[in-house]
Amino acid sequence: PPPAPTVAAAPPAPSPPPAPAPAPAPVQAAAATPAPATAPTRDLNSPLGVWLTEEKEGKVRIEQCGTNLCGYSVDSKSNQNGEQVLINMKPGKDQKWSGRILDPNSGSTYDSTIAMKGTDRLRVQGCAFGGMFCGGQTWTRVN
Repeated sequence: PPPAPTVAAAPPAPSPPPAPAPAPAPVQAAAATPAPATAPTRDLNSPLGVWLTEEKEGKVRIEQCGTNLCGYSVDSKSNQNGEQVLINMKPGKDQKWSGRILDPNSGSTYDSTIAMKGTDRLRVQGCAFGGMFCGGQTWTRVN
């Protein structure tokens, strides 16, 4: 008779309900997995990395700076390696970012937009006088 009450008090029946409870946690983990899986794809379609300028005068490394992007000269012909040339580029829509760009030759900064053109080209534009005068380049991805 004592073994029967032990079987009647079978807590294994409540044990299966906790098993379904952990199941939602892995489902949530699986839901979090697509976000990191999306990150590499986004990286290919993002301007993060090193770019060769149109005249091949130098390279610019674009990296995350907070929620924005910043770009720094790398391996330029001048002694200005590491100078910030893309300043606080804020994300917009359609793979575009906007902020300021530094002209290292003049030391002036201008309103700027950058936009991905495929996975290996970046259109970089700078405008003066509220957009009355604009110029641009297409940079090529190095890595």
